[in-house]
Amino acid sequence: MKKTTSLRQRFFNDLPNIILVISLCLFVATAYFISQWWQANKMNIAYADQSILMQALSSKNHLHAYSVGYLLAADNEPKSALEAFNIAEASKDPHLRTLAKYAMANLHSAVAEGSIEGITADSRLVGHILLAREAYKGALRLEPDFYDARFNLERLDRISPEKRSQGFIGATSYTIGLDPFKESGRALMKDNTRRGLP
Repeated sequence: MKKTTSLRQRFFNDLPNIILVISLCLFVATAYFISQWWQANKMNIAYADQSILMQALSSKNHLHAYSVGYLLAADNEPKSALEAFNIAEASKDPHLRTLAKYAMANLHSAVAEGSIEGITADSRLVGHILLAREAYKGALRLEPDFYDARFNLERLDRISPEKRSQGFIGATSYTIGLDPFKESGRALMKDNTRRGLP
């Protein structure tokens, strides 16, 4: 009984210090989250007014690099956009890495198709198709359910010169080919969920 009373007395004596430590921890956590919110808000404003393009790229700020790359791609500057996406691709966040790979693949695919103004298709066409294919596969390795990447990979396979000349024949254990009756482009992803995966 005496022991219980002394423990209770000690707890009440230490209670102000315990409350102070908890309050301090809560204050630090609140300050951290407010700081994170403030930085995200500043980045959103800079993205909206495109002043983010004037800021220097940092190899440590991957989200900033991805945002810059996205705006540069929209402004029809593929080389600069690819540099920014390369920085974003080094992120530890797997979703951001997936998005960066997907964006890089889309740029290479657009260059290969000649849909980016001022760039003509030449002997580098196959190189851009291969780079796009590898980037789509990289995105699918990180997120196998990323159906936009899978769809674009299949579309790229259908428009690539070597696939048009060979047809979709010779499926191996690593790649899934199309049945002859599906070569017209009517095959759906739901027919085989493994199609398009690396």
